[in-house]
Amino acid sequence: MKHLKKILISVIILLAFAGSANAAGTEVQTEIEILTEDQIKGQERAPPVNDVIRQGETNRHTYTPEIGQKLEVSLTWNRASSGNDLDLCIYPPQTDPIQLHDEIDGKTDGKISLRIPLTSSYLNQLWVFDVAGAQVSGTQSYTLIINSY
Repeated sequence: MKHLKKILISVIILLAFAGSANAAGTEVQTEIEILTEDQIKGQERAPPVNDVIRQGETNRHTYTPEIGQKLEVSLTWNRASSGNDLDLCIYPPQTDPIQLHDEIDGKTDGKISLRIPLTSSYLNQLWVFDVAGAQVSGTQSYTLIINSY
């Protein structure tokens, strides 16, 4: 059932991106796979970015994959105790942005994790990752991990 839900969410995201790409007159699409908690355990290869955000702020982080066939991204924060909500917007090189909310995996748990296949056109290109304070009371600390392998 979990696998079916993940596939369904991925299809919905791809359809949404296909519609926005066609509307913009471009044909470039970025395929993403939403990861479960079991799939991301032990996958830390790069040092995590630890930061703090406030309501309405956007913190920009960048990454340039030099090698690999996949890019994994994980944004986590302690939503259970704070009730705060963060969003993640990914700007792949030369394609439409990917907007992700906490509920993308069917849970509201302070975790956004995904995998993106890397093509040669994505290597050695700057990727931008915006973490936004969608609904934050006070400040919210978070961890962002970006890896290519």
